[in-house]
Amino acid sequence: MGNELQKLDAALRRKIRIFVSGGAAMAFYGLKEATKDIDVVVEERSEFRTLVSALRSLGCKHPKVSVGVAYAQTRANAILENADGLRWDIFERVIARKLSLSRGMIDRSRILYDKRRLHVRSLSKEDIFLLKSMTDRDLDLEDMRIVAESGIDWNQVKMECQMQASRTGRIWEDALCEKLIELRERMKIVAPIEKSICRIADQRILEDWIMRKVGAGINTVKDLVRETAEPESVIRGAISRLIRRGDLAVDRRKKMYRFRLAECRWAPGSGHGLPRRNL
Repeated sequence: MGNELQKLDAALRRKIRIFVSGGAAMAFYGLKEATKDIDVVVEERSEFRTLVSALRSLGCKHPKVSVGVAYAQTRANAILENADGLRWDIFERVIARKLSLSRGMIDRSRILYDKRRLHVRSLSKEDIFLLKSMTDRDLDLEDMRIVAESGIDWNQVKMECQMQASRTGRIWEDALCEKLIELRERMKIVAPIEKSICRIADQRILEDWIMRKVGAGINTVKDLVRETAEPESVIRGAISRLIRRGDLAVDRRKKMYRFRLAECRWAPGSGHGLPRRNL
């Protein structure tokens, strides 16, 4: 990969910074053999255009052969391949239309290459693990096992997942929970954050469900309990959290309190039902 980076450095019109993820980043950490696929993320549209222009000047073109369903799911902003079959999957800020390149990811990244116009950083093992937990590819589960066994800071994985969820309103904890369960069942890797992540995911799914029901006019504790098998105490706890966050408002003028969505602050989440995991 070093030779390709040197070629790219010489072809660039201006200095850019790119972040390597996926298998190429794993190779940087010595966790995988060198790969012919390089997943990179850029922060800005101008860097994306500069990178694509430089790669095209080196003869890279969009692959003539389909990249396949599994890789198409990554939804790269651009896919370019050179004559030797080396493929660049380029993302602009958001990776696979799921997680975005955050300040934490940038701070945790490590320098891979820094020359005249090209500055390359590899994402941390923790962020590689988290990104791979968001896909449905079997090979990524195996990569998660390899990364986990190499030693990672599980709390960083958890905190980044929660931060991404908070920024987007999406329940990314649920996706991570499912992959951690699969990792334990299929690969015998027990993540110390599995129980807490799954508990958070269940809470957020329940809160999302309550917001949808309240938006549809089912707005008392009694009616919400009637709609689900959850205990009243669990429903009340979720409502209390939503009120504290300012997502729900409460009308206390009647004996039976009624709830409503507060100030249009709610954005629908994953749309899941109400799975309760046996933890």
